[in-house]
Amino acid sequence: HVAAAFAQAGLEPLEGGWLRPFTARGIAGENVVGVVRGQTVPDQWIVVTAHYDHEPVEAGEIFNGADDNASGTAALIELARLLRDHPPRHSVMFVALDGEEAGLLGARAFVADPPVPLDAMVLNINLDMVSRGDNGILWVVGTRLYPDLIPVIDSLPQQPGVERRFGYDDPAVRGRNNWVNLSDQAAFHARGVPFIFFSVDDHADYHRPTDDADRINIDWYRGAVQTAWETLSAVDAMDNPQFRRSPVEPTPGTKP
Repeated sequence: HVAAAFAQAGLEPLEGGWLRPFTARGIAGENVVGVVRGQTVPDQWIVVTAHYDHEPVEAGEIFNGADDNASGTAALIELARLLRDHPPRHSVMFVALDGEEAGLLGARAFVADPPVPLDAMVLNINLDMVSRGDNGILWVVGTRLYPDLIPVIDSLPQQPGVERRFGYDDPAVRGRNNWVNLSDQAAFHARGVPFIFFSVDDHADYHRPTDDADRINIDWYRGAVQTAWETLSAVDAMDNPQFRRSPVEPTPGTKP
């Protein structure tokens, strides 16, 4: 489905096709990759990611994962569609990642065998849970590690009802209050690729069979995706986007 949606959005597959299979911890998975070549700076890449896997069926109950993370995957596809009408200056790679819930397996496989050099990736924009802003907050994670991203985010138009907040990226904080290593951006950060991570606070349906589409606030979700689009556009408009100056060593981690 994702590969077909990428094709319909006008993306191109890499050599070898849309799917990049991997095996990790005895688990076989497939990342889905599509690209748009930049018109001005084709050798520099903005990499947009979202994981498409979720929890398995348990005790006969289906975990649909509407927010976690069908919301990020649908946003990924919508951003690809937008680029069809707004050709980018830099190359953009869209990656639907597998195996996130099992320990960021798809993301780690991707950066271990990247289709383009890691130093050609100027930024990873990761989307994981972006449709349930029950408290109105869209968290912007990563600017404490890559402070040159702060003016980029601050320059974005404000979307109605979507409160952008920086946070959850203090290196001195451990556990669930530090999100740096809780989603796929961790694999990029560990290899020196700057990132910005958009997400929401956990809600009552997180990792529950009740995480269904009818609980999504469509207007708020639209504003969150627009924020991601404006971020992508702002970075693409820069003549020489450089964010690599993380002052801390990454600590490997996985989402529990």
